[in-house]
Amino acid sequence: MNIDTGVVAPAGMRVEEYARIGELLHRDKPKRTLEIGMANGGSTVQICNAHKANGVGGQHTAIDPFQSAITGWKGAGHVAVAKAGYTNIVRVIEDFDYLALPQLVRDRERFDFVLIDGWHSFDYTLVDFFYTDLLLEPGGVIAIHDTGWPAVHKVCRFIETHKPYDLLSPSPSVTLSARFARLGRRFGQMAGLTDAVAARSRRTEWYSLAAYRKRSDQQVADDFHATF
Repeated sequence: MNIDTGVVAPAGMRVEEYARIGELLHRDKPKRTLEIGMANGGSTVQICNAHKANGVGGQHTAIDPFQSAITGWKGAGHVAVAKAGYTNIVRVIEDFDYLALPQLVRDRERFDFVLIDGWHSFDYTLVDFFYTDLLLEPGGVIAIHDTGWPAVHKVCRFIETHKPYDLLSPSPSVTLSARFARLGRRFGQMAGLTDAVAARSRRTEWYSLAAYRKRSDQQVADDFHATF
């Protein structure tokens, strides 16, 4: 989607990625969930399905400034949620993430699971993570979609080098052309630089989805820096 006009591009996840989100939610049974980027509501319904199956009375919040816009999603997410019967547990905030997220912090809200799948430039994704880190309870999980995009992958590297999070998925990697990916994979396995099982799981189960568990609330020292 164009961030200025709201013009829609195809959106959604692979079936396997939805399944990984379902596994994360069924394992932890979070009560308060948040997603940044509702789009056509596919992930929203998946998260609500888990709330229903978990039986813990969960509530879900989705942020999407273009959800009802004629030049945006035209209410597709709202329709998907209504058809699935989840309107009573979903709150939709139709505002930009950089405005909506600080308000949630200001309101002292906390969440147990957050999915980041908004605008994929480095600055927007980093802002999404910055506020997610303030909103996420210790022990909570953050899932990030489209980690094969170089800008999003860079944010994953920031998380891994600067914040107290444990990787729950195979390590995310930048998407390459099929030829270069095969050559790089073969070389890495021959040289013993990559875990073949993890690499296969990334290619066939997780695709461009990554997940991290937060160990604690921690402010990075103002003189700290690590290359990422």
